[in-house]
Amino acid sequence: MPLSRPQLKIAAALAALFMLLLSSSAHAQPVDDHTITAEGIGNAVLGLSPAELIEALGPDYQVGDEVRITIDFDGRVVSRNGTVQFRAAMTDDTETLTLFMVSNPEYTTAEGIGPTSTIAEAEAVYGPAMLARNPDNGGREFVSFANGPDGRIAFRTPGIGGTNVGIYASGEFSTSAYEDGAAIAAVWVICVSGTDCAADVATAESTPTPEPTATPEPEITPEPTDDTGSGTDSGDLPRTGATELVLTSIVSVLFAVGGALVLIERRFLSASWPTSSS
Repeated sequence: MPLSRPQLKIAAALAALFMLLLSSSAHAQPVDDHTITAEGIGNAVLGLSPAELIEALGPDYQVGDEVRITIDFDGRVVSRNGTVQFRAAMTDDTETLTLFMVSNPEYTTAEGIGPTSTIAEAEAVYGPAMLARNPDNGGREFVSFANGPDGRIAFRTPGIGGTNVGIYASGEFSTSAYEDGAAIAAVWVICVSGTDCAADVATAESTPTPEPTATPEPEITPEPTDDTGSGTDSGDLPRTGATELVLTSIVSVLFAVGGALVLIERRFLSASWPTSSS
């Protein structure tokens, strides 16, 4: 059944509204992204400078001045509404931020694991856990999982300096046993500056190598042409008329000198000519 005029107007209005909503959703950006990935945290990607981090996070976040944030590294504390969101550290003596440390439980991986998640909860998602302590790394203790996220993401326990949640045999530095209720204290995301940081990859992709261009053909030097059109060799000087003028002047001077000599000779010789007697 064909639609009446009012029905056509309503259908057109609904179509316009649908297109407007579709366009708005396509351009909408997450306002508060708390997802931890191998690239970084939300809009903050590894490999940025402090100034780039401020721009990426926007005005709702505050990035503090450089301070000592671990026993090893300096960095910046990122806050929002007075609450610390995460810490960004510089691990290679440059301005590049290559380590994000998250202790805020509002931030999690895509699977929902983050600070305050228990190791048992993480095992249910990522598989069996393995805890390790490293006396050469400040005694820090980390936990990894058989099917855990990308290797750039590391889960820290509260353990440090011997206060570990893992249960280790004498002289051992790794174990799959841990205390009941042991939890993840922080999530670290780390990269190597200039090698595998997300910002490095983005920069490389945005600057494609230019395609090689064809070698230009050499220009042909034009052959010299005879300006006078006389057809003489290119080594001959062009005829300008100056030579004829000089020759004419010389001939005229010679005629004048010759005429003067004749007159002088006649003047002196006429006095010595004999005259007839009376």
